[in-house]
Amino acid sequence: MTKESETIEQAKGKVLNFDHLTFWVANAKTASSYFVTRFGFQPLAVREPSPERQVRSHAVQLNKIIVIFESPTVNDNEISKDLTAHGDFVKDVSFEVCDLESIFESAKTKGAHVIKEITEESDENGLIRYAVLKTYGDNTHTLVDRSKYNGPLFPGYKKCEEDLANKLLPDTNLSFVDHVEGNMADGTLEDSVSWYEKNLNMLRFWCVDYSHDLTPYSCINSASVINENETVLLSMNESAPGKRPTSKARDFVTSHGTSGVEHVALYTDDIVQTMKSLKSRGADIVTWPSTYYELIKEKLKDSSVKVTESIEELKENNILIDFDEKGYMLQAFTKHLQVRPTLFIEIIQRRNHKGFGAMNYQWVFEAIERLENKSEE
Repeated sequence: MTKESETIEQAKGKVLNFDHLTFWVANAKTASSYFVTRFGFQPLAVREPSPERQVRSHAVQLNKIIVIFESPTVNDNEISKDLTAHGDFVKDVSFEVCDLESIFESAKTKGAHVIKEITEESDENGLIRYAVLKTYGDNTHTLVDRSKYNGPLFPGYKKCEEDLANKLLPDTNLSFVDHVEGNMADGTLEDSVSWYEKNLNMLRFWCVDYSHDLTPYSCINSASVINENETVLLSMNESAPGKRPTSKARDFVTSHGTSGVEHVALYTDDIVQTMKSLKSRGADIVTWPSTYYELIKEKLKDSSVKVTESIEELKENNILIDFDEKGYMLQAFTKHLQVRPTLFIEIIQRRNHKGFGAMNYQWVFEAIERLENKSEE
């Protein structure tokens, strides 16, 4: 095979979209219910445990976002061991792929750690095919071919009834997964990024954030990869020295026990209304000092960007903003979803801005300094 034909062959296998996320949790029933009541998801399907697979699975869905929660029904299995090591966590980020054989065999040939070979399952809804690869930490990626399957999720799942809570509470309008961000053990960032380039044909993503030297404020080094269609974006961080006493990346790895998913960013096209709905639902949201919004007003005076939302709306709903001459993005964060300080949800809206809000590391730092100076006066 010539180099040209080899390139064409490898290009057939593509990551198309996020398919679903799998959380390993102590109690799938209550964890899935939390996403329904707090974030506005609908129950999608349940898979009961069996003698061959002693795991209970609850799946929920909101527009294009699907999350599966899995819990062991016995003590001596892989999920139980990982829960002891990490607590509740995102185990798998699944991708819908084109040409499963090509992308899987290419990754396998290049040395990717295979958890499960290409597997076929079928029921009255058709045939589904998938394979599983190991990535950073104890995480995996399931590569899914849904082209011949019309069921709700996978064979073995039974559809659920709607939850009455959603008839009483406002819609959150979260539409799809914008990105998934992981924190890497020290010294492993470059290897992790290269893994996606080599094994999943993804491209290094040079976003606007990386044109700023914000390491002193963020205490992290960051890099990202994206698929060809720009529908799957993965960001990764590792610790770096800076102005803060600790790095959030290193703190995560210490609490989680290894590299892992730190947060999942969910997209909305109206973040102000989404945050109002989340507040009405009792979601636990991170708040920011008032001095941050004073700072933003000053910075916007010198900017050509026109912000549709008022600063007061952003302040009332705990929304941060990052911007440049081309546009801006808005983001807000939940507090950690479990006992360990490891996993949270980001809510994001983009207006012609492809960054991750990196400038907010500096602006929040400056806002806290302002607040401390005011208290000393």
